[in-house]
Amino acid sequence: MRKKLVFCIFIGVLATLPAAIVVDAGDRRGRNRDVGNYDVKAERLFEGIVAGKGHIMDGLMYLPLQTSDTVVQVQLGPKEFVEHSTSMFKPGEMVVVIGVPVVLNKRGVVLAREISGMKGTLVIRDDRGVRYQPAIRSQTIR
Repeated sequence: MRKKLVFCIFIGVLATLPAAIVVDAGDRRGRNRDVGNYDVKAERLFEGIVAGKGHIMDGLMYLPLQTSDTVVQVQLGPKEFVEHSTSMFKPGEMVVVIGVPVVLNKRGVVLAREISGMKGTLVIRDDRGVRYQPAIRSQTIR
């Protein structure tokens, strides 16, 4: 009787293990790896002037932003992801960035969700912090 019980438990574990692996793999595929760093509860508003042209560090595009007290590097995303859109923000232009300040590779950066300037708004992430293909919306002047 005991052997039958052990055998049934063994078979039950073997039967559920592949299902657990498939569910975990599917969950990982659906996740945006970048969201782990982006905490929407920590979002802040950064106002300033674009301090230079966008540049690439570690395969990611950054835009330097001169705020009232410092220059912060605003991470936009992979070069291919935003290459066509960064030309809308020129050095010297006033912009507003919604993003999360983080430390990456011992550097303080801002992970941008949205950047607004005179020509429009570059949307990088949705309201949950998930990065997607940016879309440019025309800005309504109030």
